Amino acid sequence: MEIKSVRVMKKMLICKNCDTEFFGYSEVPEEPKLFECNECSAIFSLESAAYQGPAALEKQIQGKCCPDCDAPLEEVLEEKTQAGSCPMCEDRDYYGTGEPEEVQLETYSL
Repeated sequence: MEIKSVRVMKKMLICKNCDTEFFGYSEVPEEPKLFECNECSAIFSLESAAYQGPAALEKQIQGKCCPDCDAPLEEVLEEKTQAGSCPMCEDRDYYGTGEPEEVQLETYSL
């Protein structure tokens, strides 16, 4: 699977479970859609113009596995407007602090 840099907003997050600070990412309007593997938190992207809805996405990812954890993408891939999980406890319950910053993020291109 090809690695692609996409423009996203990066923000410091704090886990509500263990108070660990980490970065989370949210999509920028008119930029690629973000998806996240629910098994390992790998981030995937798909050009907004190419996204034709969940049914078309299912056909595109059918039979493909996550390059990081080898889980079948049709079972673990979830569309996200904000991606990130705590690196310590893997919880997805967090809150943001500070101002978001626009950055380039390497993702797996769908």
